[in-house]
Amino acid sequence: MKKILFIIIILGIFIGISAESLIIPQKEGHVFSDLKDEYKLVSYFLSPNQKKYYKKLDNENKWEYIAAFWEAQNPNPATESNEFLLEIIARVKYCNIHFSHFNKGWKTDTGRIYIKHGKPFEILKLNTGISSKFAQKEYQIWKYRISNFQTYLFIDLHQHGDYRLIYSDGDDAEGSWADWLNYLGTDFDESSLQ
Repeated sequence: MKKILFIIIILGIFIGISAESLIIPQKEGHVFSDLKDEYKLVSYFLSPNQKKYYKKLDNENKWEYIAAFWEAQNPNPATESNEFLLEIIARVKYCNIHFSHFNKGWKTDTGRIYIKHGKPFEILKLNTGISSKFAQKEYQIWKYRISNFQTYLFIDLHQHGDYRLIYSDGDDAEGSWADWLNYLGTDFDESSLQ
C-alpha cells in the first residue's frame, strides 16, 4: 500500500497534481470523512426543503441522513456496491484533476456542474469579444442535450483557469448573473447557447 501511495505522489508531482486531489478520504458509505465536505457535495443534489431539514439535525443524524440519501440514489440496491456513489466518487476525482486551481476541483463551479451532470454533450471554448466589459477572456459553453436540455456558460475572469458560472439555462438550481452578457461583449452570438 505504501508503495502505491508513493507512486501516486510521484506521478502527481510529475504531472503537477497533488496527491490529495487523487486520494479522497472516505467514511464507509460516504465520499468524504469530513462532514462539511460531505454535505457540500450532497447539497449539489438536494432540494431546498431537504437542505432545510438537514440543517436541523445533529451531527450523527446528519451522517445518517447523507448515507440514506446516497443509498436512495442507488440504481440497483440488489448489488453490493452503490453504482451512483461510485460514479460520484469518480467524478470528484476527475474534477480534482481537471478543475483544481486555487480550490479543490470538485468545489469549483465547473466541478459542481460536472459532478451533477457528468461529461457535457458539447463544450465550446471561445474568447470574449473586444467590446466586453473587461479585457479579453476565455469562456466555455457546456451543453447537455441527451436526458436534459441544459446550458452553462463559464468565464475565466482572472485568467488562471478558474472558470466561474455566469449563465445557466434549464437548471433551476443554478442562476445567471444579471449582467452576464456584459462580460462577453456586444458581438457575442447568443445562438451559440442553443
